Amino acid sequence: MKKRIGILWCLWWWVQVGWAQGLSIEYGPTVLPLDQYFTVSLKAAAKRPEKVEGFPEIEGMQKSAQRVSSSTYRTGAKTTVVYTITQQYAPLREGEFTVKPFTLQVDGKSVAAAGVKGRIKSAAAPDQDTLTPAPVVASAPEFIEVRESAFLTLHLPKGRVYVGESVPVSLWFYVADTDLNLVDFYEFEPQILEITRLLKQRSTLEQVLEQQEIKPEKIKVGEKSFTRYKLHEAVLFPITAQPLKFPAVGLRMVKYKIAQNPSLLGQNRLPEYKTYSTSEKTVTVRPLPPHPLRDQVAVGVFRLREQLSRNTVSLNQNLVYQMQIEGEGNISALPMPQSKWVSSTLEIYPPEVRQQVRLQEGRIWGSKTFRYFMVGRQAGEYPLREHFQWVYFNLQTARYDTLRPSVKVKIRGQEDQNAFIRAQDAGNFYKIIDTESNQPIGLDQFKEIRRYTNVVLAVMGVVALILFIFQRNE
Repeated sequence: MKKRIGILWCLWWWVQVGWAQGLSIEYGPTVLPLDQYFTVSLKAAAKRPEKVEGFPEIEGMQKSAQRVSSSTYRTGAKTTVVYTITQQYAPLREGEFTVKPFTLQVDGKSVAAAGVKGRIKSAAAPDQDTLTPAPVVASAPEFIEVRESAFLTLHLPKGRVYVGESVPVSLWFYVADTDLNLVDFYEFEPQILEITRLLKQRSTLEQVLEQQEIKPEKIKVGEKSFTRYKLHEAVLFPITAQPLKFPAVGLRMVKYKIAQNPSLLGQNRLPEYKTYSTSEKTVTVRPLPPHPLRDQVAVGVFRLREQLSRNTVSLNQNLVYQMQIEGEGNISALPMPQSKWVSSTLEIYPPEVRQQVRLQEGRIWGSKTFRYFMVGRQAGEYPLREHFQWVYFNLQTARYDTLRPSVKVKIRGQEDQNAFIRAQDAGNFYKIIDTESNQPIGLDQFKEIRRYTNVVLAVMGVVALILFIFQRNE
C-alpha cells in the first residue's frame, strides 16, 4: 500500500512540475496500425518554444516530420494559447517497441519524460488491445468525428477548344477557414508526382508552370471563407482533334478527430487519413477550318509591332527591319513570317530571332521578334507588305487572319552596275592584287630556274650514292 501511495505521489509531483513550468510531454496511442504514425508531443502554454532538441530515436521506427500547431482556450474573460510540437515516427515493422526515458531541451530548460512500451499491429488487424497510457496521461480522451468543409478540384476554364489553342489546367485543394485545424498534408511529393502523371495528355504539348512553394490563398465561396492551395498548374496545347480526358485523381490527407472534452495540456486531436478526389472531366478539341497552312499556323490572339532602322537609303546600303509578333498563345512554337528571300529590288537575309515568354495564372503570352537585314539594289519605293506576311488563326473571330507590314522602304540614287559588282565578294584570287608586283617577267627567266633546279638535283643524287656505298662497306 505504501508503495502505491509513493508512486502516485511521484506522478502527482511530476505533473505539478510540468504545469508549473508550462511544459509537458505526451505520447500518442501506443497500440496502433502499421500505416499510422506514433507521436511524441511537447505542449507549451502561453509561449511558443523557439528551440526544441532531444526527441529520441526509437528502434523499429523511422523518425519523420515535425509539426507545429496551436489551440486557443477561453475560460470566461481569460484566453490561453497552447502550442504543440509533435514529432512523428513511421513504424517499419510489426511487433513490440520501447521508448526509453529521455529529456528534451526546450529553450535551455530540461523537460524529462518517462519511458513507455507499445505495439505495432497489422494495418488490417482489428484492434483488440487495450491502449497503454503514457505516464503523464491520467485517462485516454474520447475523440469524435467532426465533418469538415474541404474538397479537391481540377479547374478547367475551357470545355471546348481548337487544335493549338491553350488549355489551362490547375489542381486546387479548398478548406474552410473554420476547419483548418481538421486537415493536414500527408506525403505530398510522391502523391503529386503520381497525380501529374495521370493528368498528362499524350496528344498535347505541355508547359508546366513551376512553383517554388505552395502558398495559401484566401477566397470566398458563396458567403463562406475558404483557404485554397494550388497544387499543380500547366497549360496544354492540343496537336490533334482528339478530346482531352482527365481521370478522377485522389489526394490522401491527414484528417483529425477532435477530443470530446479538450484539456489544456492533453491530446486534443487524433490523426487519421482521408482521401479527397476530383471528378472526371473532358475537353472537346475541334479541328481548324480548311486552309492551305492549317497545319503550320499559330493559334491565338496576336498583333504586329514593327520598326525600321531608316525609311530611305541609297543604293547598295543596308537597313534593318524588325517584325515583332506579340500576344497570347504558344509563343515558343510561333512560325517565321513568310517572306520573299530573292528579289531584284531588295536582298533579304535570314532573320535573327528572339523571344520573351511570360506564364501567369494559366496564361502564356509574350512576343517573338524577327530582325531582318536588307540591301536595296534598285531605286524606287517598296511596300514591305509585298515581301512579308504572317498567317494565324484568330480565336477572337474564329477565322484565319494575316499580319502584314505597313512601312515602306525608299531606295534612292542611280543604278550603278560597277558598284553592284564591287559590293560582291570577288574571292581570294582578287584579294592579292594589291600585294603582288605588277612588273612583267621574261620568258627566259623560267629556263634559268629549270637549269639551276637540275644542277641541285644532280648534286643531291651524287651525295646519296656516296652515302649508300659507305654504309654497304661497313
